[in-house]
Amino acid sequence: MPISAIYLNITKCNYVQLFKTSLCLAIPNLQSTRTIIRSTYILQKNILINNNIGSTDSVSAAKKNLISKLNFESESHAAPFCKLPIKSLLQIYKTTKQDQESGCCNNRLYYIASQLKCPPGMLSDRIAKRCFIYSLSFDWLEKSLKVLLDKGVSPDRILRDLWVLKYHHQTIDDRLKRIQDLGIDTLYPWMVRCSEDILNSILGNGQSTKGYIASRLNTSIDTIDEIYAKVPSFTRIRVSKVKHFLDFLFEEGFTIEDILCKPRVLCASQKTVRERLEKLRGLGLKDINLNVLCRSRKDFRKYYESLQTVTKDENKQT
Repeated sequence: MPISAIYLNITKCNYVQLFKTSLCLAIPNLQSTRTIIRSTYILQKNILINNNIGSTDSVSAAKKNLISKLNFESESHAAPFCKLPIKSLLQIYKTTKQDQESGCCNNRLYYIASQLKCPPGMLSDRIAKRCFIYSLSFDWLEKSLKVLLDKGVSPDRILRDLWVLKYHHQTIDDRLKRIQDLGIDTLYPWMVRCSEDILNSILGNGQSTKGYIASRLNTSIDTIDEIYAKVPSFTRIRVSKVKHFLDFLFEEGFTIEDILCKPRVLCASQKTVRERLEKLRGLGLKDINLNVLCRSRKDFRKYYESLQTVTKDENKQT
């Protein structure tokens, strides 16, 4: 068989056979053997590249097709969902179609946004990272949200802790009622999610700082153990300080993810963090990294002074 014919018939399946056949044909000439080996390697590489490109294009097209059927009102609302795998998008599409056919809503993003009275654009990224919302029955989602709001949990707190929607409405109601009966009026979603041991700890029946932090940040004790190992000063933190500090950080707009990325902030002075936040926001900063708030006094001063200079220059130009 001519070598050209072998190349024309190349596929992933017969690549090995092609290599063997070409090698046999070239045995009388060592230089030809090297040329053929080089050629077959290049052909194989090109085939793999082309296959990968085709596969990527197919996945991309499938994603776009699914997302176009999810009733998003703008491209910015849909953008966070483009990062999800096909499997997740299929689940979201199936749920959205069922919700629409039953007259519940056109997309749960807009339903939750309407209940929490927040712009959909503020919620879309959070919802995309918590796909479980599209695996719940609509009845479950509706009742869980209603109980939380009826019990006085603020929409802003629910927005920052959407994991609470995984819990059955009766579980939410029972847990929050117990806490209210003890005279505690300010309610948080984590109070539903935490274990009985942690709840008893909060209510004064003992303390477990690690367990409390794990519950508030929706993570495992193992993760908190790693944090303790990296930041020895955590061993001196009490539940009462962590509670007030976390309440403060969430109220200021920081997320669970933000705090897990920079847990060292919990070892800082809440007063210092508050003062630094006020200074930075006084310069017009909106997106503030917790890392900045944890810097040494000297480093923060340098950072703040450099921002002041930039702000003054911008004001002169305008």
